[in-house]
Amino acid sequence: VAQNACGINNSSKIDCGNNGIDQSGCNAKGCCWVPAGQGSSIPWCFYGTNFTTNLPLPPPSIPGAPFSSSDLHTMYGYFLDNLDIQGLGGVVASPDNSTPGGSYYYHWERDGALSMNALQLITSFSEYNSYMQSYVSWVLNVQNEPDPNGIDVRVEPKYNLPNGDVYSGSWCRPQTDGPGLRALTLLNYANTLLQQGDSQYITSYLWTGSNTYNGGAIKYDLDWIVSNWQQNGCDLWEEIQSNDFFWNRFTMKASLFVGYQFAAKMGDTNSAQAYLQTAQAINATLINHWNGEFIFESTNREEDAAVILGLNNGYSDDGFFSPTDPRVVATINTLNNLFYFAYPINTKDSENAVPGILYGRYQGDTYAGGNPWVLTSASLAQLFYRGATGFVGQNEVPAEESLAHWQQIFLRVIHEHHSIRKMKKYTPLQFARLVTSAGDAVLDRIRYHTQSSGFHQPEQLDKNTGAEASATDLTWSYATILKAMWHRNNAASTTLDRFPHLAKDPFYTLV
Repeated sequence: VAQNACGINNSSKIDCGNNGIDQSGCNAKGCCWVPAGQGSSIPWCFYGTNFTTNLPLPPPSIPGAPFSSSDLHTMYGYFLDNLDIQGLGGVVASPDNSTPGGSYYYHWERDGALSMNALQLITSFSEYNSYMQSYVSWVLNVQNEPDPNGIDVRVEPKYNLPNGDVYSGSWCRPQTDGPGLRALTLLNYANTLLQQGDSQYITSYLWTGSNTYNGGAIKYDLDWIVSNWQQNGCDLWEEIQSNDFFWNRFTMKASLFVGYQFAAKMGDTNSAQAYLQTAQAINATLINHWNGEFIFESTNREEDAAVILGLNNGYSDDGFFSPTDPRVVATINTLNNLFYFAYPINTKDSENAVPGILYGRYQGDTYAGGNPWVLTSASLAQLFYRGATGFVGQNEVPAEESLAHWQQIFLRVIHEHHSIRKMKKYTPLQFARLVTSAGDAVLDRIRYHTQSSGFHQPEQLDKNTGAEASATDLTWSYATILKAMWHRNNAASTTLDRFPHLAKDPFYTLV
């Protein structure tokens, strides 16, 4: 290997060897050998900048998609089993009563909102309407309960099932992301109801225009954000506190922008103005989460997959931190390097030619041993698919400043080397296909580790073996995989709209 091909920053080195490889074996593979110290996580054997050989990958088990229609139907059934518990609208986080964190048989405000939002995305109004009406009843019930913990009930973390009384045990409180996430879910439903011509349901429960239900389930949650968005609260993982989490603020902003538009439709100009002004104030703070290398979650926990979830669940379709933004791409690359070396299963899978990467939560996580999570990994896939849709749908190619990051991402995730010189010549269609393949690779790795259980999706996968770990049948895991696959279909549909001659290519098959 030419020595000038080995001058790579430690954070950008992609492992080329296997456990126990020596210098001669490394060089025989055409890779660079630079000892990094005993016990270092930095690879000693790594790909040089002149690497041009594609690593062999097994053929995909499902032509064109990581999961088949049958697989998705199976997981959708498991997902529905966890919704509308006993017909009272609650969403169980997991039916597992025995996990390292205790019972998961509760309705978490965050998980419930995200799951019900996913339901609306992945299925039709006729299928989700009854579920949403039950959920609305649940929200109105819990919003108007007395709080036993001395805080505003709207920022409680979780509620007992099936009746919805507030959990009174010790927990991280307040959880300030809840009102915005719940409002977003209800706003999506309300906007669909407007399209259906059902304004009566909206004015009865969601936006009453009076003191009934505190102005309605949507308004009550949005009003909390206007008054309290700078309040100290818990992180997404319920472990630390800050008044400036990226996840919280990015999703708050999204709910307020949608709320501003909805309030205007309802003729409430005062609320619309308050929501818009607050959204703009929050938006002005978000750029401070870019440190020049990646988007960080908070000053007390910087490298965190909560950012990836935020970029998916809080994007306001305004171009700011879009999936194709170079700062977003740099953040993906940073987290890839963190999680790849954090979990032995990632290097083991790569050595066994299993494509993809598994994400955890954050640097130094120790919960249940500190493992990869299905929902954070599937969120990465979703972000890739959304990026592919952006490239082909807007007929754009990546900013040149992001190509070095894309090069490392493709080498890490799909085991392919693409030179920057060549990538500069790729068309939007070519690049979108590569980015879709990266999303497929991530889901392929999840599939590889969960197919033997009939696609029951756990919370975590063991960092050493890839076996199920922690809670079983986690609702949020199903929601995230199903959303990711919806976005894959959307990327394929967008491509076929522009290039109908590709309809016979199995890569673009809709599932």
